[in-house]
Amino acid sequence: MTRIIVSDTGPLIALALVDLLRVLPKLFSTVYVPDCVMKEATQDATRPGAKAILAAAEEGWIVRKSVEVSETYQTLAAVLDQGEAEALALAEHLNAIALVDERRGRKVAIKRGIAVTGTAAVLIKAKKLGEIDLVKPFLQRMSQCGYRLSVSLLDEVLKLCDES
Repeated sequence: MTRIIVSDTGPLIALALVDLLRVLPKLFSTVYVPDCVMKEATQDATRPGAKAILAAAEEGWIVRKSVEVSETYQTLAAVLDQGEAEALALAEHLNAIALVDERRGRKVAIKRGIAVTGTAAVLIKAKKLGEIDLVKPFLQRMSQCGYRLSVSLLDEVLKLCDES
């Protein structure tokens, strides 16, 4: 098992939509979710994925964490939305991997030296570790649920997983 991970809202919802939140604690030692991200993902309990995220938090394998309003956070909040800023500030503070899909958030993380991964990489890792048999059905379900993934990313992921 690898390092701890801090999730942004998008990947958390995407994994919940396809019933794959369960793979996170199998791939990472601890899964942290900043307060703002938890609120964004669950404040409307009827929103897709919200119940699964709340259940994971209640079961204790998603750990909700407060983020201090630090200089780091303020710097990040000036260029990112609040959830991404909290996720990256917490990841930086904990020397953790940031689970972020949005391009701007990923660029900022890389520029700050924060290790970053995305939902597609989580699926690839889950397949390599035998947690799922195929990646393609999950990517298709995410797309059907409105989660945007570029065609080039889809092609690359399927190629890496020998599913193209």
